[in-house]
Amino acid sequence: MFFRFIAERLFHMAIVMWLVATLVFFIFRVLPGDPAQLVLGLEPSRASLEALREQMGLNRPLFVQYTDWLWRVAQGDLGLSISQGNRAVASLIFPALWRTLELAAIGILIGLLVSIPLGILAARRAGTWVDQVTRLFALAGFSLPSYWLAILLMLAFSYQWNLLPAGGYVAPNEDFGRHLRHLVLPSITVGVVMAAVLTRFMRSGMLEVLRLDYVRTAHAKGLSPANVVYRHALRNAMIPFITVVGINFGALIGGMVVTEQVFAWPGLGWLIIQSITVRSYAVVQGAVLITAALFVTINLIVDLLYAFIDPRVSYG
Repeated sequence: MFFRFIAERLFHMAIVMWLVATLVFFIFRVLPGDPAQLVLGLEPSRASLEALREQMGLNRPLFVQYTDWLWRVAQGDLGLSISQGNRAVASLIFPALWRTLELAAIGILIGLLVSIPLGILAARRAGTWVDQVTRLFALAGFSLPSYWLAILLMLAFSYQWNLLPAGGYVAPNEDFGRHLRHLVLPSITVGVVMAAVLTRFMRSGMLEVLRLDYVRTAHAKGLSPANVVYRHALRNAMIPFITVVGINFGALIGGMVVTEQVFAWPGLGWLIIQSITVRSYAVVQGAVLITAALFVTINLIVDLLYAFIDPRVSYG
């Protein structure tokens, strides 16, 4: 049953990726203007325009362009970025993706370290001032635009106190200490927003579980409140919480454009903006495909984690 479930999900993932790839291809083909002219600029010579159209395969029938492009993508060839020195798209995307994953993972980790204990505490103290303060934090963090939080952190820690760099990137193999220093402020920006979102779900999930009959029975048997919460209630409260974490992690990978721009962090969102600026639409296409692939992969991992958290979950 388990392997059948994985096979079915992989099949569904393949269909989703095919639909995304098809949509991406035709969206870029129906955009106004000649893609070759967009790359070359406003007034290219006719000879250079025809040569670039030949190189990009734009002089062939649309269906042939689509099938050739889809076949190359299926083999892992995302094409070349002509406006960026004929560099392979994959060589541009994957280093940027790694930086985005690094930032997203640390941001999610900060969010988990804050939201799980805070959400549990708020649920156990429901209706008290502790609960009110926690809900206020969650509402404020959820409502505050990430770019505004980023600017506040930069003003405080970079310009006022001169403790951390305001932005930029240093590769870890060049200077690991400076790499971590550049990572602090963008990670906190992502982490605070994630903590606010996840705290709300952790609180509501734990509050719902604490009201169930089996929890009341555990209290009636004389178990300590901490024992009831951490040994009995937390596991069930984590099931919907993991779904929220997975969805937010997937959305975060494609949604950190603003944070990466503010801190000049050369991640995937930053690369997309730069590629649009220099009219490198092959990079944008590849970035969208990679983001979609990561999103569906994360959803599969979340589904598989259910079995480890709740043995009652069946894959039949």
